[in-house]
Amino acid sequence: MLLSVIIPTRNRVKRLADLLDSLAGQDPVPFEWEAIVVDNASTDDTAAVTRQKSQALPIPIRYVLETRLGLHYGRHRGAREARGDYVGYLDDDMILAPTWVQGVQWLAEDRADAVVGRVLPKWETTPPDWLLTMIQDGVYAYLSLLDLGPISKPVNPLMVFGCNCFLPKRLIFELGGFHPDGFPPDLVRYRGDGETALMRKFEAAGLRAWYDPRATAYHIIGSERLTVEYLCERACKQGVSDSFAQIRAAHLEDQPYNDRRSLGYYVGRAKEMSLSELLQAVTGRFKHLIQYIISPAHIKIHKRIRAAYLEGWQFHQNVVRNDPELFKYVLRDNYLDED
Repeated sequence: MLLSVIIPTRNRVKRLADLLDSLAGQDPVPFEWEAIVVDNASTDDTAAVTRQKSQALPIPIRYVLETRLGLHYGRHRGAREARGDYVGYLDDDMILAPTWVQGVQWLAEDRADAVVGRVLPKWETTPPDWLLTMIQDGVYAYLSLLDLGPISKPVNPLMVFGCNCFLPKRLIFELGGFHPDGFPPDLVRYRGDGETALMRKFEAAGLRAWYDPRATAYHIIGSERLTVEYLCERACKQGVSDSFAQIRAAHLEDQPYNDRRSLGYYVGRAKEMSLSELLQAVTGRFKHLIQYIISPAHIKIHKRIRAAYLEGWQFHQNVVRNDPELFKYVLRDNYLDED
């Protein structure tokens, strides 16, 4: 079998059902593939609906229960269960273009070592103007959006989002797997930098990443995510993730860390970036800066989101400082050992 599509999920049964329906609507391809739903201890009807879909839909669907809470448990469990040589990871609140599954062909033909698909918004209600301004460059991690245009192209591995990507199964284990991610609020102190750490190792190994717009997924964005409060919550979690990454970088020599939100990052990499890459990065940031200057409302929103990010950062720094066991957890060699 060529491909196993892995869908970690928790308590989103309606979204999951729609995603499975869109998987069943894929255009025919000349290879075998399967879908694996990894249920991360849901308390809704995820198990029953998945089994019903496995009987009703014309694609192989398997259900796996993973009782340990955390997205990395679901990702690792899915990879261990996979029968395919390659795995495709999806979030459970996606609707797929009928060409999505074709993204794996870059790997199968040895033209890339990882593929990231296009992630476009599917708004359930009209988004506010200030949010449309924030996402207009096409890449906005707080809503898991990635639009690099209609043409396939090589990308930096750190652009590979875990919500819509294809990877060789063997590389997941050879590179040490995913870091912790996606915990319930009461376990947020155990959050890490997820697929980002894996892709840093991927980049350090000189492996090739590719963007394929055929692998388009539409991220369903409900009204609850169209608020400053939601983005502040996401920013706070990102602060936790970045604190985790920097603690590892400070104590482990083989864990490079760069903050791509910082203009200083691009200045430091100027010699190794092409002129077009550098101009695109810098002008993109200046464009946002100009918009914030023009609109006092944007400045206020930006400050709130940044404050939430710093709150998450400081929270994590404090709890790690005061919890020796958590500190050891942050510095684990890898998190596959937990399995």
